[in-house]
Amino acid sequence: MLMLCCSVLIASQAPAPAGVSENQPVPGPFHPLILNGPLTGRYHCPLSDFGARPFVLILMRGTDVPEGFKEMLGELDQLIGKNQAAALRGAVIFVGDKIDMPLYLANAERKAARDKIDEVLGFATDGKPDAKNPYPSIYVGVDSSEVLKSYPMADDVGMSALLARDYRIKSVMRVPVGQLSAEKWKAMLAEVDAKLIDKTLAPVVRPRLKPRAPVPVAPAQ
Repeated sequence: MLMLCCSVLIASQAPAPAGVSENQPVPGPFHPLILNGPLTGRYHCPLSDFGARPFVLILMRGTDVPEGFKEMLGELDQLIGKNQAAALRGAVIFVGDKIDMPLYLANAERKAARDKIDEVLGFATDGKPDAKNPYPSIYVGVDSSEVLKSYPMADDVGMSALLARDYRIKSVMRVPVGQLSAEKWKAMLAEVDAKLIDKTLAPVVRPRLKPRAPVPVAPAQ
């Protein structure tokens, strides 16, 4: 009994994980509410589309859109759009870290977060097929703090940018809360560009299997 109590006490005092790190596997799927494009208004996992392709996943703490972020998203969208030959993909997810339940259950909080983001970024969030999508090359979505169980962020981190390929994280960039600027955003984009050039984010080429040789059939007697 004493050993069990000590184990529980030690577990409760264990520090929270500081965040994902380079060279670890991508933690796994999550299903944010998508705010742009043909999947507007649906819960969808971007990683299921990315697969082994190189991708940029940006997690933004909170649902307040930083000043100038509309232009920053445009720059990211252009970077990914011009690197289609490299199969580069991207997603930007606002994490409502004060929403402590799955997003699909947090009705009022979900609507408030969605409306706040839409007001600044100008999405048409009615789910129509012709919904306005100023960033066609990236997913933009919102999720609750549930996502932080797999993708933890230290309390002082306001933005976490993960570069991954072949289901493994290749690089992690973090910006402290309240310190995101156009210069730091451009530095992040330059890092993505550099990783494409040095082949860290080169698309995975799977060898084709050679067709099996036909089995000779003995002639009929």
